[in-house]
Amino acid sequence: MAKCPVCKNVVLKLSNLEDSLPVRQCRSCGGYWLRANDYARWLKSQTPGSFEEEKTKEASTRFPVAESNQTAICPDCGHFLRKYKISAKVDFHLDRCNNCNGVWLDKNEWEALKAGDLHDEINQIFTAPWQQNIQNKTITSKLDAMYLQRFGESDYQKIKEIRAWLQGNPNRNYLMAFLLDKDPFST
Repeated sequence: MAKCPVCKNVVLKLSNLEDSLPVRQCRSCGGYWLRANDYARWLKSQTPGSFEEEKTKEASTRFPVAESNQTAICPDCGHFLRKYKISAKVDFHLDRCNNCNGVWLDKNEWEALKAGDLHDEINQIFTAPWQQNIQNKTITSKLDAMYLQRFGESDYQKIKEIRAWLQGNPNRNYLMAFLLDKDPFST
């Protein structure tokens, strides 16, 4: 008898998330337990879409996700569920059991994933390249914000233009040396 990893005491009831996609649903918090084999069978009948981060971000606003921050236990095998970020711009995570590969979907997460055309790519979220890409984008975003604050909008835009121009210039090294030299006109 599988119990909700969020509510702890509520028994999950068999339901369908999509046509031919069985899940175990918590009637109390509205979450879904998605077993890996059920998802894999359903996935075979799907035509892959194309993930759009902005659509998923917008959808997570339209379908407010009731994400739990507490530690959760897999309803099937009893291992801890690990949280995985969806993208750098989306504020919710998916919880996955790294033992049986089941996925816990908090209320409205499926709707947000579907609106962003990511519902048929859930397995990609758990890969190292996907997570590394999110981490890289997060770092880039933080650095961008820091440079913007430090330089101001006008100077930051100008320095980005100069940097782009330098990157493609065949005299880049000489130009950089000229800029860095205190007095490039002295001998």
